[in-house]
Amino acid sequence: MLVSPLQVWDLSDIDKDGHLDRDEFAVAMHLVYRALEKEPVPSALPPSLIPPSKRKKTVFPGAVPVLPASPPPKDSLRSTPSHGSVSSLNSTGSLSPKHSLKQTQPTVNWVVPVTDKMRFDEIFLKTDLDLDGYVSGQEVKEIFMHSGLTQNLLAHIWALADTRQTGKLSKDQFALAMYFIQQKVSKGIDPPQVLSPDMVPPSERGTPGPVSGAGHALGVLTSLPTTCHQVALKYSLEQDIREKEEAIRQKTSEVQELQNDLDRETSSLQELEAQKQDAQDRLDEMDQQKAKLRDMLSDVRQKCQDETQMISSLKTQIQSQESDLKSQEDDLNRAKSELNRLQQEETQLEQSIQAGRVQLETIIKSLKSTQDEINQARSKLSQLHESRQEAHRSLEQYDQVLDGAHGASLTDLANLSEGVSLAERGSFGAMVKVE
Repeated sequence: MLVSPLQVWDLSDIDKDGHLDRDEFAVAMHLVYRALEKEPVPSALPPSLIPPSKRKKTVFPGAVPVLPASPPPKDSLRSTPSHGSVSSLNSTGSLSPKHSLKQTQPTVNWVVPVTDKMRFDEIFLKTDLDLDGYVSGQEVKEIFMHSGLTQNLLAHIWALADTRQTGKLSKDQFALAMYFIQQKVSKGIDPPQVLSPDMVPPSERGTPGPVSGAGHALGVLTSLPTTCHQVALKYSLEQDIREKEEAIRQKTSEVQELQNDLDRETSSLQELEAQKQDAQDRLDEMDQQKAKLRDMLSDVRQKCQDETQMISSLKTQIQSQESDLKSQEDDLNRAKSELNRLQQEETQLEQSIQAGRVQLETIIKSLKSTQDEINQARSKLSQLHESRQEAHRSLEQYDQVLDGAHGASLTDLANLSEGVSLAERGSFGAMVKVE
């Protein structure tokens, strides 16, 4: 997008004195950057872009800094056009299109400590393999990735350190990049969006800095008095813009390739780290298993020794028990023989007992018969005794009769005799019945 230089000058020259002081120059650079970034340039300067020194004691709400929060495109501001005169700051600090540029910068200490600079220089010498005094992205990729920072942050640090946008880093630029990385890793301090004066490497001071695109603006601003010069400058700017756009495309392609390489290397590194961790875990697990197996082997060996001793003891016990068993078998055989003999004797005794029982039953029967006979005999004997007594009484009566009164009649004697005969016959009949 083409912008009229006169429009930029008119917007920047706020006090309309025909000169640009430091604040007005900053506004002019801001407008030029916006134009190079294809942003529209306002027809009137917004209140937010008016420097505080130019404001008439008016506070504008929502005012923002006059400089952009982020640096301009690096590739579009890489080189200074070869035509057009260069303005300068006069003794009062204002910029005049009729004077040449004079660098009057005060001495500023560098943020990189001397001890760190020496250490970074040693790393630089080891990394600069082609000894050309510069290191490329491929040469420092491994060092940068070892920091563990994100790719976007490393790319931003590279852009800050590569002040001349050459795609390589000098020794001081490399030290500045390593300083930013060290600050982020050790202290958590993020790198700035733009370099402050004390961050610019000493070797870069006093020479055109990273915003060499300001030369375009100066050429534009100083060409206002001459219309022909404006036309030539316009053509030169258009040509320079085309060159810068082509350079931007090339750099973008290179950055994309580097980003792809970085992504692949990061992925490979993560895979290798995962494999390493997995292998370490497996190794630790195998060490633990090995220790457990050693303990188990020691326990098994101890158990084997115990079992061997127990087996020896058992063998001794078995031999002793076999001897005892043999002795017991002999005793058992003898006992069996004795048992057989006793069983035979028992059988004989049982047979004898059975025969004795038969005989006993016979004897008992005979005894019972004999007892019955004895009882019968006793009964007969008792009857005989009674008969005897009766007969004795009868005899006594006979004697009494015979010896008694002779007045008894023969009739009584005949009755007594008849009674005795009946008694005798009755006793004899009883004995016969018993028999």
